[in-house]
Amino acid sequence: MNQETNMVDNLLLTIVLPTLGRAEQVEAMLQSIKNYVLPSNISFEVVVVDQNFSDLLDSIIAKFNSSFPISHYKVSFRGLSKAKNYGAKKAKGKYVCFIDDDAEFTEGLIERAMSRLNDESLDIVSGRCIDREERDSVLPFEHKERVLTLSSFENQFVESTMFFKREICNRFSYDENLGIGSFYGAEEGYDLVYRMLHEDVKILFDPEIKFYHPQTVVSHSAPGMARKAFVYRTGMGYLCKKHKLWKKYFKRLISVICYIPLLCIIRPKDVKFYIGELLGLIAGAIL
Repeated sequence: MNQETNMVDNLLLTIVLPTLGRAEQVEAMLQSIKNYVLPSNISFEVVVVDQNFSDLLDSIIAKFNSSFPISHYKVSFRGLSKAKNYGAKKAKGKYVCFIDDDAEFTEGLIERAMSRLNDESLDIVSGRCIDREERDSVLPFEHKERVLTLSSFENQFVESTMFFKREICNRFSYDENLGIGSFYGAEEGYDLVYRMLHEDVKILFDPEIKFYHPQTVVSHSAPGMARKAFVYRTGMGYLCKKHKLWKKYFKRLISVICYIPLLCIIRPKDVKFYIGELLGLIAGAIL
């Protein structure tokens, strides 16, 4: 990105990067920012919230210090939601985005997001994740622009593709009980969006705002997947208890209970994954 240092005092965008345990991916993401050519009227900063308890990223970040404004905060805690909240407090931009440490910007997405947020009726714009072949990753996204509502927002967003007006970040924070690094290891984005929509925050999904993100689907029988299923579903259990989303909770719980006996016959290698999911749903709702 080509930026003049005298624009730092009038920042338009803060890119918050919470990270833990990744070096090559962080370097690739920062390189994607360096390579990105922005118009002169868009200024930005990068805020790295480093949870590594080590010097893993020091030399990497040093490579970019002269390329664009970047602040490196080494924190004494771990937890994705806590790191996002910390980064939001350090943000100076008019707008804020929280990017995954294994994602990258694609050409044109920042200008498009900034242009959409010029609409005073909007508070947040959200996009989609794609892989190198431009196929949807993380979720099967809609390819039609739409405003999110309480009746139709599930599976329609990924929080790491969202650009927030900073006043929204000041009003709402991530629930630090949820997300990677906490016992309830997922659903922090759902919780945030659910609370925002209840307060009439206007969120636009624009499929032309595209982030690169590698595909996340792996075999359910792969090592560690049962543990991952447990951690993620504790988040769903906690979420449903917090907001009394019992229809959502029991729909998933009953589906898993019914599916496990069938898997014992047709795909026994996947049984551990769904047992992990079942235990996570129960633990999240009762603990």
